Amino acid sequence: MEERIARLKTSQEARQLAENAHRLGHSDWYVLALQRARELKAAEEGYTTPAQQAIATALYAYEEEQSRLKGRTFRATRTRQMLARHGALVAVERMVLNRQPSKGFQVLEDAGLQELSFEAIVDRYPDEFTSVAVEAARARLNGEPPPQQAVASPEPLASESDEYTPVPTLLDGEALRFLHGSRDAGNRIWTRWMPRYRAALQAIEQALSDDRPQDLLIPLWKQRDNGISDAGQGMLPYSTVDEMHDEIVNVIREIHQDSSFTNYDRIIERFKGWKADGLINTVPHLLIARAFAGIHPHYYHTTVDSHKQNQALKWFVEHTGFVMPSDQSWGARAQALVAHLNQIEVFQDDILARNVFPWFVFEQLRASMHKEIPPGHTQKAADAFANLPLTQRVIELRHNSVQNALFAQLAKQYGESNVWTERPTGTGGYADAVVRRKDGRLELYEIKIAQSAAEVVRQAMGQLLEYGFREGGIEPVMLFAVGEHPLDKVTQSFLTRLRIDFNLAIEYVQINVPDEL
Repeated sequence: MEERIARLKTSQEARQLAENAHRLGHSDWYVLALQRARELKAAEEGYTTPAQQAIATALYAYEEEQSRLKGRTFRATRTRQMLARHGALVAVERMVLNRQPSKGFQVLEDAGLQELSFEAIVDRYPDEFTSVAVEAARARLNGEPPPQQAVASPEPLASESDEYTPVPTLLDGEALRFLHGSRDAGNRIWTRWMPRYRAALQAIEQALSDDRPQDLLIPLWKQRDNGISDAGQGMLPYSTVDEMHDEIVNVIREIHQDSSFTNYDRIIERFKGWKADGLINTVPHLLIARAFAGIHPHYYHTTVDSHKQNQALKWFVEHTGFVMPSDQSWGARAQALVAHLNQIEVFQDDILARNVFPWFVFEQLRASMHKEIPPGHTQKAADAFANLPLTQRVIELRHNSVQNALFAQLAKQYGESNVWTERPTGTGGYADAVVRRKDGRLELYEIKIAQSAAEVVRQAMGQLLEYGFREGGIEPVMLFAVGEHPLDKVTQSFLTRLRIDFNLAIEYVQINVPDEL
């Protein structure tokens, strides 16, 4: 039995086995599989040393017990924030030194899991903590008063009353619209970005698991777009990276060992020192942030440019109840936003979808402000939809074929520099095609794969109106529903009436493509 448990490779596999064992009444299997799930999850979330992994295991056990007691999923947000802010060891020491036992200690003790408490971990790994913390932990475990040296932590997140209280989110209609748009399986986040992002994180995790941080010099420091984010103009010269090979490898190691934003700030200061010494010409803020985002995706999202992050944060403040941190560091604000997003149920445990959402918001804001977005069209790979059901995959691939043909037709008519596909609308979606006419006004095209022109128009109408005229939208001079079927007389009459009686400039475009599927 233990050999089968040890062969489990992911926390999800182990948790599934635990659930099956619990359902079938195999208590021994349940306990072992649940323990294995906690161990694997700790490794997946970047906890590396035995003490750090024990701390993570204690956190998961507390969350599981609170979920059971409350009858709903519970997440110890404030404790997670402390672990991220200070690092696991320092955060635990601060909580153990509090004169009052934490809620976590009480819950685990009542559940007969005192050996998983932070105090038990400090006692088990005394060399990792100060002597006064070890003394305080042992006193609490023995039911004795804390030593005189132990003082209440000034960190408000560690107080008994609110340490584990989740920060509420207040989603308005605009936030719900954006969330829905970002989760559309057919948009470019899922078809083009997500497969590369997932592959990049897997490669990073493997390199660090093999203790080969040097393998990450190219993807983290030399690739402009590495699947996590595009570093743009924030790249260091390749020669500089090569000359500082050992120093940058050590930076990667340190980021891996400490996910806290205080460590991010320390590394920024180190690069500033190297710049002052003439070793580098610029501080690569984007590369440093991207390294944290790639190595610790559980704590950092993918919008690594602080200016762009701040633009998105204002939207989160207005539409989701986010409280802007006074600390202006990218790392501090990124961690605060991730903690906030963890409370939005739509993401659940999908940290990749959570991490790309701030960029989705920024793109939509940029479009709503009518900032220039480079025109063009990118062919979509046919296997990008391998994770979709067959019926949906067929529809999406057919959509790609129609979109390719539509772009070719529009580019021939208006010139490639005046045609966009998958353009952010500013309203929480992506337009299938947008054209800029000679007078500078825009035309909006929406493709639908349906059984008739009438159905194409019906399905496209809502998106055309929303993408075009919702606040922040494209404001087109002409709307086009695009499909493969010829326009029937009844639908043609309907469109004519919309143009004449309602002054709505809307047309139907038929696109013929080979039957490739």
